[in-house]
Amino acid sequence: MNTEIKRGSLEMVAAMLISGSIGWFVLMSGQPVVNVVFWRCAVGTLVLLVVCGLLGQLRRDRLSLAVLLLATAGGVALVVNWLLLFAAYSYASISIATAVYNTQPFMLVGLGALFLGEKLTASKLFWLLLAFSGMVLVVLAQPNVSTGSSHYLWGIVLSLGAAFFYALLALITKRLKGTPPHLIALIQVMVGTVMLLPLVDFHAPASSAQWGMLATLGGLAAVVKNHGWVTIVP
Repeated sequence: MNTEIKRGSLEMVAAMLISGSIGWFVLMSGQPVVNVVFWRCAVGTLVLLVVCGLLGQLRRDRLSLAVLLLATAGGVALVVNWLLLFAAYSYASISIATAVYNTQPFMLVGLGALFLGEKLTASKLFWLLLAFSGMVLVVLAQPNVSTGSSHYLWGIVLSLGAAFFYALLALITKRLKGTPPHLIALIQVMVGTVMLLPLVDFHAPASSAQWGMLATLGGLAAVVKNHGWVTIVP
């Protein structure tokens, strides 16, 4: 196994571990969804400021107006994605919300064909259909569906909405080739911090353990984006 394949495999394993644990951190934080996303953005901003500073990327010549606008739009999509996904955990289970959220590649393929002119081959459509069918079977297998639980269905809707905005984020990120990913991520989480500042409840009680959960979520967001796992991990 060559170095690139080994590194890619390790990063994929790490990404899957992070993806599978994020819902647990969100629920264990005991905070309103807006607070969770705000502190994730705020902590991520602090971490990425240090990273970008050390890498010498905090220079005006790194950003054009077009890049800044696209990165800002991506930040809005990222924040809405997190708000919807984290809210979904309280309605559907973490596993189901994550499974539905993983419809994002299907949406990205559709958006790519619609806006970027990417070709849809028969082979690609077959595998996408097969994967989508598997996801549908997982969702329909849940007992809550048969009882017509509105909470469960609302969780599915929220997860689908989160997947759409994440696919939108990925589409925007494709237009930012050549811009350091650390800098793009910094702009995005800064946008999230400013967006949610008027809405956050600073008086919400939180224990030291819960603050630790929020700090971990922010740190994970920065690490994931630093390594370019944006299309894998929320």
